[in-house]
Amino acid sequence: MSLKPRLTAKEIQALRLVNRGLSNEQIANELAITIGTTKWYLHQIFHKLQVHSRSAAAAQARRRRII
Repeated sequence: MSLKPRLTAKEIQALRLVNRGLSNEQIANELAITIGTTKWYLHQIFHKLQVHSRSAAAAQARRRRII
């Protein structure tokens, strides 16, 4: 796996909001998307970063300098 997995622009936006501690509902509101779409983005992020939680995703993204 590369050091910087290919995250989409929206996934990176969502990840930045996760890093700020926002809930799925707050992320959906900020990005003008549905909560279901927010969950899909988070699922994709977790898979690409090979993590299982929001805090682990944020930590991994910071380590890899994605956010």
